[in-house]
Order: sequence, then structure tokens, then C-alpha cells
Amino acid sequence: MEGIDRNTFKHIFYGHWDAFKQTHTRFDTPDYNDTIQKMLDCGDPEKMGFVQYRCCQCGEIRRIAFTCKSCFCLSCAKVYTDRWADFISRRLLPGITYRHVVLTMPEFLRTWFYRDPKLLSPFMRAGHACLKDILNTCAGIKLDIGNIVVLQTAGRSGHYNPHLHILMTAGGIDPLEQWKSISYIPYEMMHKKWQYHLLNMLRNNIDDPAVEKDINQAWKDYPKGFVAFLQNGEVPPGGKGLAKYLAKYVVSPPISVRRIERYDGKSVSYWYRNHKTGQIEHKTLPVLQFIGRMTQHILPKGFQRIRYYGLHGNVRYKKMREQLADIIPANIPDDPKGYRVLPAKPFAQRFFESFGKDPLLCPKCDNEMSLELISHPKYGTIKEFLLFEELPDERQAVGAADRRTIHRSERLVQVSLPFL
Repeated sequence: MEGIDRNTFKHIFYGHWDAFKQTHTRFDTPDYNDTIQKMLDCGDPEKMGFVQYRCCQCGEIRRIAFTCKSCFCLSCAKVYTDRWADFISRRLLPGITYRHVVLTMPEFLRTWFYRDPKLLSPFMRAGHACLKDILNTCAGIKLDIGNIVVLQTAGRSGHYNPHLHILMTAGGIDPLEQWKSISYIPYEMMHKKWQYHLLNMLRNNIDDPAVEKDINQAWKDYPKGFVAFLQNGEVPPGGKGLAKYLAKYVVSPPISVRRIERYDGKSVSYWYRNHKTGQIEHKTLPVLQFIGRMTQHILPKGFQRIRYYGLHGNVRYKKMREQLADIIPANIPDDPKGYRVLPAKPFAQRFFESFGKDPLLCPKCDNEMSLELISHPKYGTIKEFLLFEELPDERQAVGAADRRTIHRSERLVQVSLPFL
């Protein structure tokens, strides 16, 4: 198959998804089928709905289909990632320094999570409990800390490798309600405490005697603890340098278009950068194995891949943000090395940057097109907008430029629906 593009991923599933489900019946469930179908229908106006624009000068019509906005869709991944980056950056507490922590597990323990995805929730809670334990030990007192925990199940080659990326406040509120910073965390202690919390979580959540064998093996084979990474150096106040990096683990699919090198209908070739060697490696898999490697990262419907704990907890967040404003100096200058997340760009601007033309200009007469209707496959026509020819006679006499101004300011109302 010549010409790898963003639709190649769809072609792979179009041709082989049914055959894959017959071979691997575990994946023939609504959680997987709905996600795959949503990705396949992305950009199809008949299945996803559309907005329709009309040129009031020449009558030209343009339809723009809705996208699926799925984290499994390669076409939607970039915009969705940017939106999440913006959200996370706004969720960080002003004036607080954050550290980036990665918590992993040995390969032989991953099977338990693959068999029972319900373990992923206590896995995330264990990450928060571990970091709270570490900071309390370093401070010598109990601290109220904040964590944003992100679950990632895909390794760089696409294999199943559940691990946690965490934005951790580099300190916390002490019993006297003062902020105490923690600048140093011993690596040895972090490795051992993560091993303790993870293995305890497995023992408390798995009702299978066989887990004791793996727990005992983990203590024996890893006397220094499990691998945990702590970013060197301080993060700029507000964690600006990490927001976009962390966000991609929330919404990015397990592979990107640029990494797919070849698809011939029977096999898929792609590359990845080996985490240990830093070298680029190439891999070719039978198409059904490739599909399995991708779909194993689809999580149960409603599962929250990003969770907030402590100071960032949804119930406490607003109150803690106000309390910290009285404790932490509010006016901290921007760090030039930090990454400032920009607001999400509107559709027209993204389209222009990608294709070099304004999607709302008529391709025939170059006049600005006006929104005519919004259609959804389930709800039908959601909103129809009055066109110029339907306006009262006195409006017909208004000049073209003024008509455009009237139409945009008086006839186009802001439509806000959850599925747009």
C-alpha cells in the first residue's frame, strides 16, 4: 500500500477488525467496538453530522463534518492533546513548583493488569499514596500535597506497559498551614517505597493465591526497589515546562502517523525509539497482531485516565487554590525556560495553518460564507439559521458589506452543545 497518511490507520481496521474479533473474542465488546467504530466514522458527515455554510453571493455550499475527538483517532490526536495541555496548565496551582515522577513495574507483574483492567484505578491511587508517604518522610511531618496522576499503558513499541506519569507538588501544607518545600528526595527511598505500595496494592486487590508467588519474586529479584524516575532539577513555577509533555499521555494514541512506515494489507511496519538504548528500531508485525497491540490500550468506557489527588482533588481544588494564594507569593516572574501553554486555536485558524486557505471563504467568489445549519445523525437538524433571502425586504436593500455585518452579529447565535 503506497502513500502512508492519517487514513492508513483507518484502512488497517476497515479491512481486518472483524477478522481480529473472530480470532480474539475478548475484544468483541462494546468498549472496544464503540471506540473503533467512532474512529472509523470520524469525518464522515452522514455518520458524524456536519455544519453547513452557504455563500450568500453565489449560493455555493460547503459542509464540514464533525470529528470523533477520540483519543484512539490519529486525525484528532493533535488538537485533543493541545486542548488537554491547556486544561492541565490551568489546573496547576499558581506559584507552586512541580516535579515530574514516573512510576513503573516489572514486566512479570503487568499480566495482572492486562487480565483485570479494574486494577488500574487502585494502581493510580497507590501512586498518590506513595508520593505522599515519600514527602512526609522527607519533611518529618505530615504534609498535605497535590498530585496529578496520568495513566499510560503503552510502551514505546506499543507493548502493554502500564505506568504512571505524575505532576507532584514539590512540597505541601504543614500542620501549621504553612507551605513547606521539599527540594531533595533520595532515589533509594523512592524506589523502595514504590515497591512497597505497589505490592501491597496487588495483595489487597487480587483474590488469587497465585499473586503471592509474584509478590515474593518481586521482593527477591528487586532488593533495591522498583524503577522510579524523578526529573532532575527544578521545574519552573506552575509546571509550565511539563504541561504539554504530560498531556500527550492522556490523549495520544499508542502510535502516530509518522511512525507507520509501510502497510501492504498483510503486515504493518513501524519504528520506535528504544528507551534504554536511545536508538531507533524498526518492527514489522502481522496485521492482526498490530491491531491487537493497538487495541489493548483501549480502556473501559468512562475510565478516567487522568486523576487529581490531595490539593488537586476536585472537591477541594477551589478552596485550596484560594488558601494557597494567601500562603504563596502570587506574582512570580515567568521563567524564560518554561513552556507557556497557548489557548486552543479555533478551527478556521488551524485549517489555515495546515492548508494555507480560509475554510470559511467561498471557493468560487472568495466572499465570506455564512453558517446555514447544524446537522446531527441522531438528532437531525439542530439549528437552522435565517439566510439573507429570507430576511424582511428592508434588509434586502442593505449593501453586501453591511449585510455580512448584520448577518454575523444578529443572525448567528452562539451554539453550545455537548457533542459539537
